[in-house]
Amino acid sequence: MDKPIPAFYACYLLRSTVRHASLYVGSTPNPVRRLRQHNGESKGGAVRTSRDSSRPWEMTCLVTGFPSKVAALQFEWAWQNTHLTRHVSPNSRLALSKMAVRFSAKTGRMRKRSARPRLSLTDRLANLHSLLRSGSFQRWPLKVTFYADDVFRVWQKWTAHESLSLPDRLEVRCNEPSRPPSTTVGGDTDGGAGIYTLDVGYKALKPQLEKSKAVLSAARPCAFCSQPLSSDGSSSLVCSQDRCHTAGHLTCFASAFLKDDGQALIPIAGGCPGCGTRLQWVGLVQELSLRMRAPKDVEKILNPKKARNGKQATDTLMADGKQLAEDDDEDMEIDAPLKDDWHYLSDESADDLDERLLQDPSPVSKSSYSRGFVTTSRPAALIEDSEWDEAEAVV
Repeated sequence: MDKPIPAFYACYLLRSTVRHASLYVGSTPNPVRRLRQHNGESKGGAVRTSRDSSRPWEMTCLVTGFPSKVAALQFEWAWQNTHLTRHVSPNSRLALSKMAVRFSAKTGRMRKRSARPRLSLTDRLANLHSLLRSGSFQRWPLKVTFYADDVFRVWQKWTAHESLSLPDRLEVRCNEPSRPPSTTVGGDTDGGAGIYTLDVGYKALKPQLEKSKAVLSAARPCAFCSQPLSSDGSSSLVCSQDRCHTAGHLTCFASAFLKDDGQALIPIAGGCPGCGTRLQWVGLVQELSLRMRAPKDVEKILNPKKARNGKQATDTLMADGKQLAEDDDEDMEIDAPLKDDWHYLSDESADDLDERLLQDPSPVSKSSYSRGFVTTSRPAALIEDSEWDEAEAVV
């Protein structure tokens, strides 16, 4: 892996505003750009969302916090194919895989293949919960944010029928519905809401990068073992708190964070030996990965070029996450073998709880609610939805 941990990567649940039963699961490093592609407002998009009769689409839910692009793709595939994935036990699946038989008039042969089951909104959310509490994903630093009140109510109704909960550290909240930025007649600017307020770049890491540079250049010893740190800052972590200058070896931080975490291999969080603040592991290693794997981009963040009008302008590519994730824009279909089996769902009410859902043993959470203020036959511009060339098989 020669790229830093991505600034932002999300899996999303897309819903047609015209036909609420039409749903789509995908992943992206830039939700706003991706939504515009799905709605045909910019080049790109997915074949499955290209029908004008179902546009416009809305992003109703985002799962964020993935430690890598491949991790997001694995979760996306599992969410799309919960009836097949090994991350959900067979007896907990809401739907079982069915075999579709096709006859080829050209070859005269019969072909069998797995067909994707029909899933309602409740099914999609129930599957999401099953994945979030599975052993494969429950230690990931994930967050779930809803941007549609009615979809969040379906989530609440579903969870009310179950007794088991998601990990306590998992944050589930509902924010203000998405609204693009606009300018009023009087010239006032509205910054928008929902997904339009997300920071998908590394700008938020600038203060931490500046502090790390100063701390590591001062040749401080490791706060855990008192041994010297590498002069180039490799394998060295720095506390993310503004006024704390504690630094230490990557392995020392990991050992301390895992001390009371059983047989786990990857830390989740732990206390800083200097200030005592509880630090998130993924935040520390993300800053380290950016320092060591993208030094040129770090330089652009720390020393932005001045625009001709005299204002400082941080490199645009870094601001919206394009430079380090430009390959992610052209999301490739990760479930190509199931491509022809896609169909739009029936217009059943998303609030109806299927009897089979009530009988399903997979546990669900009592999540906390936090209210934030938050057409051609095959156009060449259409692209598929995710890259699978780097990911491991997760079936």
